[in-house]
Parts: sequence; C-alpha cells; structure tokens
Amino acid sequence: MKPRELTKEECENFLARTRFGRLGLSAGDAPYVIPISYVYSEGKIFLHSRPGGKKVQMAGENPRVCFEVDAMEKDRWTSVIAYGTARLSSDIEAKMKMFDSFTKMEMKGHGGKPFKREDLEKMPMLIWEIEVGEMTGREGIW
Repeated sequence: MKPRELTKEECENFLARTRFGRLGLSAGDAPYVIPISYVYSEGKIFLHSRPGGKKVQMAGENPRVCFEVDAMEKDRWTSVIAYGTARLSSDIEAKMKMFDSFTKMEMKGHGGKPFKREDLEKMPMLIWEIEVGEMTGREGIW
C-alpha cells in the first residue's frame, strides 16, 4: 500500500498523543539529532534540557529546528516531521508553562515526581519552546 499523507489535524493529534521524539539541529556543516521527551500544546513543542551542551550551543547558532515523531503498531507506521524555530528560556514563567503542559498530559516531572514552583526556581534548566511553522506526516503499512 502506498503511504498516505496525513492532514494537518491528524499530524497535530499524533504530536499531541506521542511523548518521545527526535530533535534535529544544524550549525555550520554539522547536523545533530537527539531523542527527547516533549509535549505538544497550542501549536508549540515544549522540551527541557540542561543549560549547556552541544544542542544548546547549536540552537544558539541556528534556532531553526525540526522535530520528528513516529510509531509502529503491528504492521502500520505513522511519522510526523515538524519544522520551526526554537526559543530557549530559563525564566520561571517558561518553566511553569512547560511543566503545566507536561502535567496536563500526565507526564509528571522526573521519575514521576510532580514539581512545585520553589523546586523549579532552583533547577538549572532551559525550556525549549518550538513554534511550529510547518509539519508533514505520513502513514502506511509495513
């Protein structure tokens, strides 16, 4: 069976119910892809990471990113790729917004532990908010 293109609504629904994906970055002539947990809410992909490291450096050089999610169920596969611009922030409001989104999707903090505002204020982390500009998706039978 030839793969079928997903509608925008189907892509958004798939992004909203999936919890792990791959963040694609590029800086200079070097691509970089990493697996990461996320939440999709209000047309944005929310991630969190430590303040340093290769992905943060690359996003600083080039905030244009892509994000890929996929699933295989029995003999049917689905894949969505979203393109957008990453905005990184360490302020408490960004942390609260991201963790509120994670909690609504029943993804409690690390190890199933819910976080309070005081916990988040102390945590050295960056919040990634990716404004999705374009997305494509396909599904098919393996």
